[in-house]
Amino acid sequence: MELQTRLVFIDTSAYEQKKFQFGHFALARLEELVREEKIHLLITDVVRSEIEAHLKKYAEETVTELKRFQKKASFLHVAAQATGGGLFTTVSAEAVLEEATAKFRTLVDNGLTENISVEIINPKQIFHAYFTGMPPFHKEAKKSEFPDAFTLAAVDAVARERSHSVYIVSGDQDMQAVAEIHEHFIHLKTVDELLDLVNRNDEELRDLSVFADSALELVKEEVLSRARGRLEGAEFLPDLSGDVDSELTDVDITGIEITQMQLIDVDIDGATYDVTFGVTLRASYDFTDYSAANWDREDKVHYGVVETSEILIHQESFSASLEIGFAGGLKSNAEFIDLTFDDTIFELDLENAQYDDIPTDTEEEAVWPE
Repeated sequence: MELQTRLVFIDTSAYEQKKFQFGHFALARLEELVREEKIHLLITDVVRSEIEAHLKKYAEETVTELKRFQKKASFLHVAAQATGGGLFTTVSAEAVLEEATAKFRTLVDNGLTENISVEIINPKQIFHAYFTGMPPFHKEAKKSEFPDAFTLAAVDAVARERSHSVYIVSGDQDMQAVAEIHEHFIHLKTVDELLDLVNRNDEELRDLSVFADSALELVKEEVLSRARGRLEGAEFLPDLSGDVDSELTDVDITGIEITQMQLIDVDIDGATYDVTFGVTLRASYDFTDYSAANWDREDKVHYGVVETSEILIHQESFSASLEIGFAGGLKSNAEFIDLTFDDTIFELDLENAQYDDIPTDTEEEAVWPE
């Protein structure tokens, strides 16, 4: 796909996909493109308010989780040298919010990002869409779509006034539905897709992008090896709902490949990619099924508990940021530099896994606390 416009609107959901990490990773590159005037970024007052509310929520929730970790992992005080000594720093939600908000405002208050007020939209236009069931009011619970409707109408007004198309970057399916019926809108699901388009289509980077891809091919086997090594030492968490408890006893990575890659940043000395690894895992589980169990109140015993040992095959996708180097623009200098997975704990989807072995069921009676 060729770059069709430099006018860009990014929805709250797309920023949330990047965990609102303004000034870091892909959002740092986005900020660079705005400063270099390679894109013209739009933001509405509605989206701005949504993001600031999310930053407050994230700050409070993550600091709470950090404190829980610090309490649970207090033993690690004994290993300050091994852990780097920064695990038990006192952090306040207010300080986190202040810093995160400052980085967000660096992007939106830089004199280049254009702030748009939804006050330019006549409410009659929005209510007409609401009562006729037009996107984003085409599904149930449609009253919640009013903020998006006003936002997109304001962005559309700017695009029409300037006779420009505009990229609507959003992971929200309702926003995608709106984009599909507006001639000025071009939908992209992620910030990564936008960065990839800009990098590959700017004339000064086009050849360098091809060069980066060919350099990546030279170090691809090392990238896969490093990714496998990181995953072999990682923590996995089975994801299963219902009346079944699962305990993961062993994980073996049997296959790994790069299924998707998007160029995020490139210069004469190296490149950064967002990559997705397709990973095949063979996992051993002990399951305890209470769905058919009966509780004897007098004896305080569960009857009919079924315990199962099973081996399942998982096909999972894990995303990461990859950095490679080619100093001086020489393929002979192509090298792996760094790989950072988006997550530190990897979920395994039990619902879509396949059996690799015939399970063995045993009925057990056990005493469990009420």
